[in-house]
Amino acid sequence: MKILKILMLSAVMGAAVTTTSANAEILVFKLSGSKNATFQIDTVKSPFTFSSSSLIGNSVAFSNVAGTFDGTQQTASNVSFGTGLLAALNVNGTTLGFTQFVGPNLFSGPPSAPVFNKGSFALRSIVSGSSTLDISSLAAAVPEPGTWALMIFGFGAIGVAMRRRSMQNVNVGYAF
Repeated sequence: MKILKILMLSAVMGAAVTTTSANAEILVFKLSGSKNATFQIDTVKSPFTFSSSSLIGNSVAFSNVAGTFDGTQQTASNVSFGTGLLAALNVNGTTLGFTQFVGPNLFSGPPSAPVFNKGSFALRSIVSGSSTLDISSLAAAVPEPGTWALMIFGFGAIGVAMRRRSMQNVNVGYAF
């Protein structure tokens, strides 16, 4: 019996250690003003390229970003974000036309692992005019694998505990 308890305790500890934190973050970008667009980017799963320069700033570019651009459902060939002297937002390959905006830094951290700043940002362009970019998180609705493992293990432990209990005769009566 002690061995069973030790095995169960070690299994619970192992399941707790293997759970991972939520790294995946789906961000919703909504551009409104002189140019209008709405798109989502999964900052962990979406492939991206980056460049870094101490002189002009850093940039992060995502390829094949689906969304609504200028009222039309389409895929942008490239959506890039920059810091420093680089453009804050640049969207290529859509009906938006020239969309190179400057403004505040939209992400922080190294460009190889960008952390996007959430909120509302004023962007401006000499050609396109002014727009506002809202960046927000989309809550994940699916539990992580570690959470599923702990839940299934918990149900199994309850089943084992119930099976090990001694069976007693129970009389069930109904009131009329």
